[in-house]
Amino acid sequence: MSNFPDMVFEFGGAPVSGARYTNPWSKHYFVDGVNGSDAYSGLKPSLAKATVQAAVTLATRGDVIYVRPLAYKIGTGFNRYTEDITVTLGGDGGSAVEATNSDISLIGITPSGNPEFGPRIKHTTAIPLQIDAPAFHVENIAFYAEDATYSVYLRNNGVTDTQRGTDGTTFYNCVFKGSGVYAASGGDGLVFSHCRFHTKYDGTSGGIGAINYSCSANPGTRLQILYCKFHGGNVTEAPATCYITIAPPMTVAMIAHNEFGTIPADGHYINAAGAANTGYIVDNFFADADIVLETDLHIGGMIQAGNWDTAGIVV
Repeated sequence: MSNFPDMVFEFGGAPVSGARYTNPWSKHYFVDGVNGSDAYSGLKPSLAKATVQAAVTLATRGDVIYVRPLAYKIGTGFNRYTEDITVTLGGDGGSAVEATNSDISLIGITPSGNPEFGPRIKHTTAIPLQIDAPAFHVENIAFYAEDATYSVYLRNNGVTDTQRGTDGTTFYNCVFKGSGVYAASGGDGLVFSHCRFHTKYDGTSGGIGAINYSCSANPGTRLQILYCKFHGGNVTEAPATCYITIAPPMTVAMIAHNEFGTIPADGHYINAAGAANTGYIVDNFFADADIVLETDLHIGGMIQAGNWDTAGIVV
């Protein structure tokens, strides 16, 4: 049986090392890849699900899912949940039927505070996590996507409202190793805060960098990338592709207080070219010396201020 203390969860409190809140209107689900079973209800630690997908499939609006790290094996290292997890919108996405899967939280139990050594999710075939539902919150999870298409795929199909994965979705204290995050077709209020991004072992990242946000015909707004770290691979520190790419039109974006490692091989840290991209790139640190605006930073219509390279403030 699991050694989770059931009483911590059953009488109203979030675990100390997990979510920053609980929802009194929601159900709490638990995932334990060592002692759990997908035949269990998942509603208490001693009856935890074995896979993340099983809990995600049951969760509905406002529910919270807690994921236990898998066991460390001597001679092997940290194990991973090997799954392709899909978060659907539920309902029909229209006005007649309410969406059922918005506002779900996926929380890794990480006592060390370092998500790289908490729950790790690796893809089975192509993508560890695909999100179609809005306001999905992910915290303390590490995504390992060395040969995946993307580490996370956020889908938004615009006017039909049947995919809204980029709307209000947040990632806090997560790690993305390998291929990057792809956000498709605009949206409102996507947030990355206190996350770490590493390219593949050899420095490549599937051609999309760490974060690739495509707007095109469906505009984007209020993207926030805050207090994150961007680095290359274990062998090749300089990644092949720029860390952040934003295809316009993106308005009121904020890229602030981040740390960027060695400049990518293509010569760009950020590519937000296009006057339709507006917002701010402020108070970031870039590891290369003497970077040049509109060469190393394609800021488009965004404003930059207070950014640093190793030789001083970028002007």
